[in-house]
Order: sequence, then C-alpha cells, then structure tokens
Amino acid sequence: MEHHVQSVDDALIGGLSYKLKAGASYVTNRRSVSYFASGGNSYSSNGVKVIKFNLNGDQWLDPSTFRVMFQLNNTGNANLAEGATAKSLHPLSWNPAAFFRRARLLCAGVVLEDIDDFNRLSLMVTSLKSQDEQLSIAAEGFGNFDQIVDNILSANDSRSTYRLHNFEQGGLIKTSRRAVFKPLFGLFEQDKLIPLRYAPLVIELELVNNPGDALLSASTYSEHWNITDTQCKCDLLTLDNSLDNEYASHLLSGKSLPINFATWSHTNQSTGNDKNFSANIHRALSRLKSIFITLNSADTEQYKTVNNFYHPMATAGGVPQNDDPYEIEDEHSVQIQIGSKVVPEYPISSVTEATYQLKELVGSSTHIYGRWYRTHRYIIGLDLEKISGAGFTGMSTKTGEQLTINFKDCDSSNAAITNSIPTRMFCALHYDCVLNIQDSGVQVLD
Repeated sequence: MEHHVQSVDDALIGGLSYKLKAGASYVTNRRSVSYFASGGNSYSSNGVKVIKFNLNGDQWLDPSTFRVMFQLNNTGNANLAEGATAKSLHPLSWNPAAFFRRARLLCAGVVLEDIDDFNRLSLMVTSLKSQDEQLSIAAEGFGNFDQIVDNILSANDSRSTYRLHNFEQGGLIKTSRRAVFKPLFGLFEQDKLIPLRYAPLVIELELVNNPGDALLSASTYSEHWNITDTQCKCDLLTLDNSLDNEYASHLLSGKSLPINFATWSHTNQSTGNDKNFSANIHRALSRLKSIFITLNSADTEQYKTVNNFYHPMATAGGVPQNDDPYEIEDEHSVQIQIGSKVVPEYPISSVTEATYQLKELVGSSTHIYGRWYRTHRYIIGLDLEKISGAGFTGMSTKTGEQLTINFKDCDSSNAAITNSIPTRMFCALHYDCVLNIQDSGVQVLD
C-alpha cells in the first residue's frame, strides 16, 4: 500500500487554485428569438395538419435552448346549447409531443430526421427520464400535479390532498392553454452550436390523424380542439468578425464542420394476433447504439397508441392502487438477432430481467415503478454498444444484417381474459449520425 501511496503525484486542489475561468470574448451577443410558423395560424386534425418552421440567419443556434410553443384551444364549447354543461379537454399526457404524429427535420434541403409515431416515441423516451426531468417537462407542458384527489385515496392518506393518482395524465383545459416542449430531435440533444448561415433548418410537425388520439375519451370531456400561436423559441449567438471569418475560410478551403448526433428510426408491425410472433426489420446503419421494443393493444378510454406500452399482465389488473396483476404464468420471453449475433445470448424471460436490461441501458434513475412496468409502461431496451461512453461503438448493419425480434407466450394465462395478445409491436432504433457541414451544402452520414 505504501508503495502505491508514494507513487501518487500531488496536484493543486480546486480550493487552492486561484486561476480565473477562461472567458469567451469572441461571443459578442446573445439573443432569445422567436420563429413563427409559415402559412396559417390555425391547425387541427380536421384542417391544416402540418406546422412548418424555417430557421435561418447569420448567427449560431444554441440547441439546448430550442423549444416549440403553441396554444391549445378547446373549441368544443363554441356553440354550446342553453343549459348544456361545458366540457374540458383532458390530454393523455402532460408532454405536449402527444399531439404530433410525425416530425421531420431538414437541413439545407436534406432530410436529417424523419420520425413516424413521433408522439409515442417521445412519451417512451420521457418515461425513461428521472422524476425531476419529468416534472420539468410537465411544468412546461400540460402538467397538473396539484389536483385534489380525495375521492381516490382514503382521508387519512396524506397524498389525497395534493397528488393525482395517475400523475402521467395532463391537466384539464377549460378554454385554452399554452405549452412549450423540446422535440425529440437528436440534433438538438448534442452540444455543438449550429451555424444557421451554412446549415439552415426546416422543422415540420404533423398533428395526429384524429382529434381524440391525444385525449382521454369520455362523455364528460371535449374532443374538439385546434392549435394556434405556434412559435419556435431559441437563443442565437453572434461571433466577432475575426472568428466568423476563420470558420468561413475553413469551409471555403474545402474542409467541413462535422456534428455527431444520435437519432431514431421508429417502425411498427402487426403481431397477427399470435402469442408467438416475430418481426423482421431491414435498416442499414453504420453504428446502431440501442434498440427499444414496446407493445400495444386495443385503445381504451385512458390508454391509446400514444401512451400504451402494453404488457399482457395489464389485462388482469383490478383497482389500480390496490391490486398487483403479477402472475408468473403470464411471463413471456423475448430475444433479438442481428445477423448471426443473438442479444442477449439467452432470452429475456421475465419483467424483472427486462427491467434490469433497461436500467443497464438508460441508468438507474428511471422513474417507472414496478406496477407501471408490468401494465402500461413495459419498455424493453437493449444496449448494443461495445462500451458505454465511447463514440461509435455500436453494431453495424451496413452489410445487410437482418434484425429479427422473437416473442414467445406473449399473452395472459387466465382463460377468462380474452384479447390479451398485443396487436402491434413497435421498434425504435437509436443510432449515430454525422452532419457534415460544407460550403457547398450538407451531408448526412449514418
């Protein structure tokens, strides 16, 4: 021990280092700006469905500050008959992304990201965040955690005075409510500033097909709405002329500015109403980082395609706060194969093992309780990187490797329960990309 102690080098601790932090005088200005949607100002599932933003200029966009803001209006009470009761909107989730079925991000005319079932994928990723992050997203969106719920919990339970039982539902909207959210684009999750002069951006958000797809369905709630006052909020930085000219010279000399980001490919397939089903996916990717698999079943009042990450045990549940539907006979197995490689080497055969694999992938701070996971928050996640924290260590499928997902015994063992087999399987591939910015245009390398 002493031998190792004597070989340790001394270093000045932070409390005794009086060196001032490095500055950034080359940044001459920072502006918080708004980009308004091009075209009209009213969007709905029954009217204009695609909201388009054009982001351009001579400044550098800080992706960490990017948000989309809109106003959700309850139009169901516009022509209310005399004596009729007004109805409120009840969003399925406090995450405003629930209202958008598809999202596209283009850069200088090149498609960077095109995400189908954008709402479902956004809610899945949000479910995997820590509680503090979820509360932050909810505060900007449709969060409503202070509603009194005495009718659900007993009077001697302190929670009955301040928390909704199902905290994932959005708050009621009587007339209108403004919301802000950050779209699930990988380009806005990385930390490099984006030079809009050389890489102008176009964002397209498509609303859900039916007005009720993002709402709780009940006779007491409205299902009529539209969206107005749509804006993009972000910060733009201005550099001094000398540094700006250096970047211009760098690009004019034929060199490039590479930006690495991770994006998503989201697909879904029918299970064929078979408890033993497989899905084949063909996607040529240089570095596949991870794969997320979720299941869906028939829509209910509270759970729809947007927010139902279904496990067959959910069909056996009783009163949510009292009963746990877990039965070992209702476990199923799942395994994926990429080319000749099987992940994991032995099939995942329980919800506890699936939870372990998911936490290994995203970390232990995931805010999903056990009962949620066994019912409507069942997310299977598998890490395909060789080592965590290093760049570009994912698996390659560029040489034609087929990805196959195999489920066995995916239903409820209770003979009295019908239609427990999931109807669709969703697969989200998370992979590395590089945006190569050049003077002549941009390239996307995946």
